Amino acid sequence: MDRKRKTVIIGFIIFLLLLGICSLVTKGIYKAGLPRVTITTAREMSLYHPVSAVGTVAAGQEYGIYAPAGLRVAAVAVQKGDSFQAGEPLLQLDTEDMESILAQKELQRQQLICQQKEAESRSVRSSQENIRTLARAQEDYETVRRNGELQVSRAREELVRAQAELESARKELEQAAMQESSAGQGTAPAGSVSGGDSGNQQGMELTAQLQQLKAQVLQLEQTVRTAEQAVEDALLSQEDGLQTAQRSVDDARAAVSGSYDAAGDLAQLEQAYLEEEIRELQELLDAQGWIYAREGGKITQLCVSVGQRTPDTAQLLYTPDDGQRLLQAQLSQEQVRYVSIGTRMQLVYDTVSSGRQNTERIVSYMEKLDNGSTMLQMDVTEQGLEMGQQVMLESTWQSESYGLVVPASVLHKEDNGSSFLYTLRQQDGILGTEWHASRLYVNVLDQNSSYAAVESAALSAETDIILTSSADLKDDAVVRVVE
Repeated sequence: MDRKRKTVIIGFIIFLLLLGICSLVTKGIYKAGLPRVTITTAREMSLYHPVSAVGTVAAGQEYGIYAPAGLRVAAVAVQKGDSFQAGEPLLQLDTEDMESILAQKELQRQQLICQQKEAESRSVRSSQENIRTLARAQEDYETVRRNGELQVSRAREELVRAQAELESARKELEQAAMQESSAGQGTAPAGSVSGGDSGNQQGMELTAQLQQLKAQVLQLEQTVRTAEQAVEDALLSQEDGLQTAQRSVDDARAAVSGSYDAAGDLAQLEQAYLEEEIRELQELLDAQGWIYAREGGKITQLCVSVGQRTPDTAQLLYTPDDGQRLLQAQLSQEQVRYVSIGTRMQLVYDTVSSGRQNTERIVSYMEKLDNGSTMLQMDVTEQGLEMGQQVMLESTWQSESYGLVVPASVLHKEDNGSSFLYTLRQQDGILGTEWHASRLYVNVLDQNSSYAAVESAALSAETDIILTSSADLKDDAVVRVVE
């Protein structure tokens, strides 16, 4: 019995051992199938945004080589990109073509000389005629003045005569009135018939004389008024006549002072301009049509070719050897966020004499281009760079300090552009306490290639964030944390 019992106990123990082994194997297999993750936490830090671009040296100032317009080009001695020194030939014009044009311009000059002489002669004749007209107008004015004064003088004399006659008639009227008054107070002797008749007759004569004098005074008063009106009419007529004559004098004087014929001066100006063109053409002919460089430089653009006629703009464009040099580069929409006018950038370039160089320059100009990128520009004249040389531009922009910064690799994006990361939370499961991945949506404040500044109400500096995973994660997935 004891042996049997012992055998049962031993069998039970072996069963428990086998069960434990199976459990351990099962748990091991279960754990082995869980995604292995590493964790990290957010920290406070600033983000650095490096910006790099390749720039090209371009001319900052361009100048033109000019020749008179309308001349045929015989030869072009340089090409775009060629360097030249002062005094070297650049462009040749057709001498036969210039000789033909020069002959035509000389003919035009002679025509202008004739036009100028004709205009001067016409101006002299016109001036003499205007002077004669002024003299006649002044004579007419004096005649009108004398005639007017004579008419006024005669009218005034007639007025004085009429006033004198009126005064004399008034005195006679006063005397006659006094006599009539005295006769009316006298008395004839009594019983004297002949004396009464004689007194009556005398009174009648005085009355008749008095009436006659009154009528004469009235007539003379009318004569005086007529004479006064005649004086006023004479003065008005004199004033009108003098005004009309003075206007004629003023018009004639204006014609004399304003008798300017612009044709002569215009012809003279055209002649001077034409003579300057002839002088330039003659100088080109003396130089066999060649145009020479006044300073050393490099050709940036050809505006003419052989056989064409020169335009009224520059025939060649060049930048001088000691001229301004600009470094130009294009930045993407993302890069331009971290560069502005005044930003200092490192320039890395190679030179033949000194090898690789590293210097710092300031962005002086920025312009948005049609393709969405932005062109920056800086002055590199002092660096002695060659046109077309490529230069590496670098700069780093430091952000403000953010409280929650995580590695950029922990961020994931959904199709709608939302960003999220996975955090760890503990939960009871098959193996007891298990780690579960929880999806947490965050707002990305700033980001570079390595780190991202985020914010979320559920995120703190103590929150465990899944940094790496051996398999793709899903929300609430069970994971195994490894060191």
